[in-house]
Amino acid sequence: MERMTSVRLGAARIWRNPPVRRLAWILAGIVLLSAVLAWLYVERSADRLHNEWLSRQTAIIGRLSADDPAKADEWARLLANPDTLTSADREKGRQLTEPYGLTPALNAGLEPIVSGYRDRSLAALFAGIVLLAVLLAVLLVREYRRQLADIHRLALTLEDTVKHNRPMAFRLYGEGELGILASGVQELSIRLRETIGQLHADKEFLKDTIADISHQLKTPLSSLIIYTDLLLEGNVDEERTREFLGTCRRELDRMEWLTLTLLKLARLEADAMLLQIRPASIPYTVERALNAVRRLAEDRQVSIVTVPPSPEAAELTEVPHDSRWLAEAIANLLKNAVEHSPSGGIVRAGWEKTPIFLRFYIEDDGPGIAEAELPRIFRKFYRGSSGGSGVGLGLPLAKTIAERHGGMLSAASRSEGGSRFVLTLPLHPLPAPEGNAAYNTVSEDTAEL
Repeated sequence: MERMTSVRLGAARIWRNPPVRRLAWILAGIVLLSAVLAWLYVERSADRLHNEWLSRQTAIIGRLSADDPAKADEWARLLANPDTLTSADREKGRQLTEPYGLTPALNAGLEPIVSGYRDRSLAALFAGIVLLAVLLAVLLVREYRRQLADIHRLALTLEDTVKHNRPMAFRLYGEGELGILASGVQELSIRLRETIGQLHADKEFLKDTIADISHQLKTPLSSLIIYTDLLLEGNVDEERTREFLGTCRRELDRMEWLTLTLLKLARLEADAMLLQIRPASIPYTVERALNAVRRLAEDRQVSIVTVPPSPEAAELTEVPHDSRWLAEAIANLLKNAVEHSPSGGIVRAGWEKTPIFLRFYIEDDGPGIAEAELPRIFRKFYRGSSGGSGVGLGLPLAKTIAERHGGMLSAASRSEGGSRFVLTLPLHPLPAPEGNAAYNTVSEDTAEL
């Protein structure tokens, strides 16, 4: 849709409106018709006035011929050759006609020829004005009724969209301001339907998320209640007491991790988390992620092998990113790989460079990901059929962090078995839109989640 940069309408902008052009042609046609009719009337009136004047002069000559044929002949000759008359002749004639009241002050209504011509002209002028006014009114009503009909149908369609979330049944395409308005209304309708659809989807997602959170918290809460009741009864020996307290501690840790991860996800998705995007060491970030999952890998007897990068990738020591958050994303991918690897399995991690991207890849020897599950593995609380001890928040968090860096996260099953996750980051991130908190230069390393 054309962007309106000024409320002032110039002649060219006004002329491009089809109604304005049609109205201009209508007015031009009416003016031309008026000119033709006026010319025809003047020609006809002139002929009629000439005939009446000639008839009157002929009657006067006839009357004179009865008394003085010579004078009558002289009158006729002078009428035929008026150029022979002199100023002296006109002055002498004025002196002869003044006693009879034939002067310029004579009322034109007393002169039959003049009064008749005047009456006919006034009647013709009035009839012409009425006719043209009626014609102009009919054309204008027809023209503006068409425009108002289009606006009315557009308004009804927009009302159906707003009240009933229906697609626009009537669409108006054209030039000019009405076309721009119709385009804007149609775009508004589309965005409104998309917004309503997104709101419904968000509502369903919120409902499912609350249900998932309730389900995830229900089990540890139930365990805490049971063990607390047993301890309150006082019938538990010291060894069992320590065991129960240890179980309570693990359940509390699990609840804390779940709460903090959900809070991180919520703040990242709402652009409320400030990331410090600046050149930082890639080996340091990878080592930071490895340290976070080494204990888990040892407990599960899974080896994490760092694949040496290519010489070209090894030369790339710094890439714009937030080391803390990217390390957390890589750590979540490593944790997911460790949890789905069998005892004695190997998790391979490394990175490679392309002309415009840096790719982190993590491979495991687990059961892989079913084709039907690939579109859903990045949903919150989704757990694949291969199981795992997680609650389904690590991958969504990693994906969100990657996207906040201007990158992406993808997953696939390896042909030789296991899964492969690839986190892609741009070597030169695009400038962030103004006000985007994801690219704020203020670090949040010390923020408490």
